Amino acid sequence: MSQIKILTLLILPLTIALLGLACSKQASPPSGSGFIEATEVVISAQVSGRVEHLYVAEGDRIRTGEPIVLIDTTSLALKVAQAEAKRAAIETRIHSAEIRVEQALLDSSLAAREFQRVSNLIASGSVREKRYDEVETHYRQASLAAGMARATLKANKADLRHIEAEINLVKEQLANCKPTSPISGTIMTTYIKRGELATTGKPLVRIANLDTVWVKIYLNPEDLGKVMLGDVAEVDPEIPGMKPLSGHVTWMASEAEFTPKNVQTKEARADLVYAIKVTIPNPEKRLKIGMPVMVRIPQ
Repeated sequence: MSQIKILTLLILPLTIALLGLACSKQASPPSGSGFIEATEVVISAQVSGRVEHLYVAEGDRIRTGEPIVLIDTTSLALKVAQAEAKRAAIETRIHSAEIRVEQALLDSSLAAREFQRVSNLIASGSVREKRYDEVETHYRQASLAAGMARATLKANKADLRHIEAEINLVKEQLANCKPTSPISGTIMTTYIKRGELATTGKPLVRIANLDTVWVKIYLNPEDLGKVMLGDVAEVDPEIPGMKPLSGHVTWMASEAEFTPKNVQTKEARADLVYAIKVTIPNPEKRLKIGMPVMVRIPQ
């Protein structure tokens, strides 16, 4: 057998293999790896006080609006009672001021009519100047008294608005002593225990919605062109006995970025890639936060 024929026989399988590998690479669907994430919220204390009761524990399910903790309400309840007593006193002052305004307006009206009558008589000489001066002085004093009564009533009403705002503020603080969950989810972490002191801004619990989770992967421009919003994605935890789950592409980056350091090798980190987000229904809670998964988007 000639050397050329032998060389041909050796090279031909290698060529076929390389062609097959190239075709396989071109036909492979867009894919990438990432870590499962979920919508999480951290509930922090909005008031300071001792924790009287902790309604949840780590791993518990919680619904929107359900209470998380109860912070001591004693001092705030006393403030509400004190402010409401002040309001009652102000309302009494307002009632008295309204009566004084009514009386002052009546006196002013009577004085105005008397002043008008005397003013008409002074021209004919039927009334002395002294009487005119007395009536005029009384009229001016009655008008001034009516103005002062109205000013006092206005000030009392302003005091009432102020105390009502104070009551509403304290009642809001009182409501904040029993914070509730803004989402339905699972208690992932509790940061405080019963009997401990909660301070404003201190984290109480971390809640995650595990019913729907998501993963972010990165695609090169060629693969990105094959993907559209709404495309079905296969999410595989690659754990023995655990079947892949189905998700959908729900977000695509509008600009490129350098490959994140935790995704690929050092040589590939300089490559420009596009991030996409795949959302996965997770009613059975099979996917956990931080779980590594492989994502494939069939074409």
